[in-house]
Amino acid sequence: MKIIVIGYGRVGSQFIKKVDTTANQVVVVDKERSALERGKPPEGVRFLYGNAIDEDLLRDAGAESADILLALTRDENTNLMLAQIARVIFNVPRVVAIVYDPDRESYFHEAGIETLAITAAGADLLRAGLTGAAVKSSVPARALRPVPVTNPRVAPRPLEAHDGSFYVLVVGGGLVGYYLSRSLLKNGHEVTIIERNRATYNLISQQVDCPVVLGEGSSAEVLEHAGAARADILCSVTNHDDDNLISCQVAKYRFGVPKTIARVKNPKNELLMKRLGVDATVSATAGLFNAIRNLAPKSPVISVGNLVSSSAGILEFRLTGPAKLAGKKIKGISLPAGCKIIAIVRGGEALTPTDSIVLQSGDTLVGYVPHAQEDAVRQILLRS
Repeated sequence: MKIIVIGYGRVGSQFIKKVDTTANQVVVVDKERSALERGKPPEGVRFLYGNAIDEDLLRDAGAESADILLALTRDENTNLMLAQIARVIFNVPRVVAIVYDPDRESYFHEAGIETLAITAAGADLLRAGLTGAAVKSSVPARALRPVPVTNPRVAPRPLEAHDGSFYVLVVGGGLVGYYLSRSLLKNGHEVTIIERNRATYNLISQQVDCPVVLGEGSSAEVLEHAGAARADILCSVTNHDDDNLISCQVAKYRFGVPKTIARVKNPKNELLMKRLGVDATVSATAGLFNAIRNLAPKSPVISVGNLVSSSAGILEFRLTGPAKLAGKKIKGISLPAGCKIIAIVRGGEALTPTDSIVLQSGDTLVGYVPHAQEDAVRQILLRS
């Protein structure tokens, strides 16, 4: 079997010692270099250093052909996000994640994720659950919880404004959460902030005129206390993509919150989050990158903006000088699936693109382009 182990802490390292690394192909990933350098690595084990919440790193680890992925880090939300990436993106047949909050387990079982309760015998139970080996322990085997048949998720409620305002939960009381909450309150919306750090909680409680709840924003108990059952929107704006993802998922699948929005630190996670159920994402990094790229004088292709609650955006391409596309018809442009020229701007007038229109120098093509295809479309237009 090909096994990927994320996290080389207590459970991960003990599991590696107990599994037959000569009969199985094992890859270990940890973001702490010291963890991987601790002791002599077992024979046949490949070590990778880095943050595993990265599709490229997981692909390098062999996730596309893995039989099992074990998410065994100390952070529960990291484990749950990794497990979902393994199932949804790489279709890994068997995925196990360590969890600490039993109340959240059922919402991720639907994604095909088994959960492991942390115990002193965790590594033994994990090995036994995967290989069928006998376990010499007084801890019951049910600590490894299989995927149940029942579907615990609730349907999202419709998004309806109450007298023109919404009830918004803001997860994260840092600078982003502070300014977002102030803006929402100024515009007449009801707001409750959730912050897990006590020092930040004490500070923001004195700075905003709205309730502030101390606790983990991905905890069902905390969300319930904050009024998630009647919330219209949840915005998770912490500094951690995994926390933002899980907060949005628990709000959506447990409480039926109609709209979830996540701040994304790593732009590569934007599309991933939408595939995992987040309604909309906001990435300052991606926004800054696009702004800088659009300033490049040599690039006639610019990103006009993102479509709200969509994984696509609008691109403009101006045919300047001796453009190769000048004199050609629209049907001569071969774009990737899902991409479409939606308008041609000529002399200040917007024309509907038809196969009979012949492109001219000075025309501006306006296209609908999924974010995943943006670079490919740029290359096609610049080469044409």
